[in-house]
Amino acid sequence: MDEGIIFRMSAYSEQGGRKYMEDVVDIRIEYEPTQSPSPGEDYPKSQGHGGQGKAESEPTKQTENETHDQNVAAESAPVSAVWVESLSNEDSGNNSAPVSEEKVAGQAVDTRRSVAFFAVFDGHGGREAAHFARENLWELLKRQRGFWSKDHSEVCAALKKGFIACHHAMWKELPEWPKTVTGLPSTSGTTASVIVIRGVHMYVAHVGDSAVVVGVQENDSDIRLQALEITQDHKPELPKEKQRIERLGGSVMKKSGVNRVVWKRPRLTHNGPVRRSTVIDQIPFLAVARSLGDLWSYDFYSGEFVVSPEPDTTVMTLDPKRHRYIILGSDGLWNMMPPSNAVNMCSSHDKMVGPKGMSCACRLGCTALLFWKERMLRADNTTVIVLALQVRGDPPIPMHQDEIVVDMSTGMDHLPFPGTTYNTMCRVQPVSARASLDPPYEEPDDDMFFEEDGIYGEDHEGWPCLEW
Repeated sequence: MDEGIIFRMSAYSEQGGRKYMEDVVDIRIEYEPTQSPSPGEDYPKSQGHGGQGKAESEPTKQTENETHDQNVAAESAPVSAVWVESLSNEDSGNNSAPVSEEKVAGQAVDTRRSVAFFAVFDGHGGREAAHFARENLWELLKRQRGFWSKDHSEVCAALKKGFIACHHAMWKELPEWPKTVTGLPSTSGTTASVIVIRGVHMYVAHVGDSAVVVGVQENDSDIRLQALEITQDHKPELPKEKQRIERLGGSVMKKSGVNRVVWKRPRLTHNGPVRRSTVIDQIPFLAVARSLGDLWSYDFYSGEFVVSPEPDTTVMTLDPKRHRYIILGSDGLWNMMPPSNAVNMCSSHDKMVGPKGMSCACRLGCTALLFWKERMLRADNTTVIVLALQVRGDPPIPMHQDEIVVDMSTGMDHLPFPGTTYNTMCRVQPVSARASLDPPYEEPDDDMFFEEDGIYGEDHEGWPCLEW
């Protein structure tokens, strides 16, 4: 099986009951290069129109007039979808076959094959790290040696190097990020769950406690799907993580029943250089052991980050006859819904809901938010991406609202146009009409960062919230 897969895609992102929206999504589909760039040569940046908006109205190929409006609004929106511009001069609705190779920014690309990138970033301590990762991680991944290799181990190594490169690039941005209320550098960080689909292979890279789950149907007679958890949450109490943290001189402590990585920092009243006599406060701080950002965790003695940016990576071969759904979600989903329930909810939803009904991603997100409310908890930011794989040649399942069908074996010229049978997404609204979708970002109040005793605010990763 060497043909690319076909899938229906939908996404959902909601602020929940939190005061700030720190979840973001990045969705990109581009042409695959015919050969890897030479060492030191950068892969060309996306030639498509960048667009940000709510997941329910993810942009596809737009006209030039629409592009300008999206770029103006890009900064405020939580979801980013970038579609590579058609290389054909013909209208995107034309079904004529594209040529096999063309040049984009001097790089040969194969217009018959595409590569897809999906990522969920769940920020904490501010939105800066999540937004930086959304804007930069994909470009950094593509530039790593071995990323376009056919050797799976080289691709996985490139994913790790790309994550670390993105993490280190945040150092340069740190002076521009808002300081904490006590005047310390930003403590912003983000989880990152990423999948890259090339042909029939799916590469996964992951830090934090967002997750990637695959719904598997082993036999046609199986009524329920099995949930294959591709990622494991990086919790500080895991023996492997705790050992690594302690080896670097860090520690793990419980606060309000949650294990946290400890931040060792000079007492806030301290002035001047840090000496052996300086009083060091130990603050139970972060409920994940790995992330991008969280630059406060740098250990000067070892030269490493206690909160590691190095991802776990894996690769799997997708078989649409067995692998029915791929779900990426932030912990706002997984804290309320076991993976088995999520994949089977998608399956049941597709069987019961008629054409133009609610998308699978929207169904999962709305159900999770309902569970938060039923438990009288204040809902976390909740973000979901669902890919429903289709067997090539089988009758397609009727499209729901806000979905698009993508065939990875064809060029981007064959992406269905909005409003057609295989693309039920709405066009991106002008800036003036979209303003109500994305509430303006406000600087956090004092209680969002540090109290006088140095404990991190209630919206930090893993902190319990007891009101709706």
